[in-house]
Amino acid sequence: MNFNPTIAPFAPHSPSRPSVLKVVATNPATTRKSRLEFLDFLRCMAAFSVLIQHACEKLFPSFVHFTSHYFQFGVFGVTLFFLCSGFVIPVSLEKTHSLKKFWINRLFRLYPLYLVSMIAALLLIVATKGVLPAFSDILANLTMLQKFMGRPSILHLYWTLSLEMAFYIMVSLVFLAGWLKKSVALAVTSLVITLLVGVAGTQFFHLFTQGWGTAFYFATMFIGFLYYRRFQQKVSAGVFTTVILGAMAVLLLITYFNLYGKDKPEALGTLSFLPVTTAIAGAYLVFSLTFALRKVRYPAFLLTLGVISYSLYLVQAIVFLVIPPTPQPYLTVFIWLAAIILLSFLTYRLVEKPFMSIGRKLQGHSH
Repeated sequence: MNFNPTIAPFAPHSPSRPSVLKVVATNPATTRKSRLEFLDFLRCMAAFSVLIQHACEKLFPSFVHFTSHYFQFGVFGVTLFFLCSGFVIPVSLEKTHSLKKFWINRLFRLYPLYLVSMIAALLLIVATKGVLPAFSDILANLTMLQKFMGRPSILHLYWTLSLEMAFYIMVSLVFLAGWLKKSVALAVTSLVITLLVGVAGTQFFHLFTQGWGTAFYFATMFIGFLYYRRFQQKVSAGVFTTVILGAMAVLLLITYFNLYGKDKPEALGTLSFLPVTTAIAGAYLVFSLTFALRKVRYPAFLLTLGVISYSLYLVQAIVFLVIPPTPQPYLTVFIWLAAIILLSFLTYRLVEKPFMSIGRKLQGHSH
């Protein structure tokens, strides 16, 4: 049984106007629990972009053509997720000034649902008499770093969590080095490394042919960090805008040199120049607009979907496998999305929320 969604990561893997990227010094809209509404809205948008990609590419040839040639919704959603992660991670560290508390928070936030998802996938393999992964692959997946160990993910969508975990390790090292406040330097350095990997490395030395997209995703997370500094008014509008436009220039260069004229439509746009470029640039534009307009209030239901976006992301693969398509594709999409939303509410309440509570209690007892 194949547990890999057909979307592949942008793993080999229009500039915004400066006026759009200038940040108004206003108080952002927050929920009753002081969550930033614009981040929850972006998480909701990211999750549903990935869900729509995975659902529609299985059912609609016209959608496959569009996503393979023009815009990759999955890449768009994943990029939004990484920008959100980059924004919130320094918040976690700066609140506690403790790596121990930071890692307690992250592990209790990510691992419980991740393990439930992995167990469910393995049980489905057994139930359908499929071939179980090698024990070494299961162990590698337990670290969340299997992508960097060269081991396959039990569910293909785990590749993003590998990048998240690697980013946490990077940020921890930055914190230990005392560089956490050097957000501009970190963002610029990560973009320079991406350029060296994605242009010099791939074109002149024929290296990193499978890793230049990963380098840009790491840069994207560090740029999310820069958005947070701009949120704090610790980075000027001019510097901020220059770095964001620089990121778009780096994106265009690396996708041009590595994808232009080498499109692979069978990868559904994840290895094609225009779909990848428009998706990532679109994610930056949407994040920037939403960030600039962060006083906007959003419907409570969308914000709730943003809160449970981690569940929405992880349970989708199981739902797609358990519920077969009907003869009516639109009905199938409706059933799939309804099932994913319902199951995500359950997993959030029964798995995510209780373990996050335990994590907070452990943080309180940690010194």
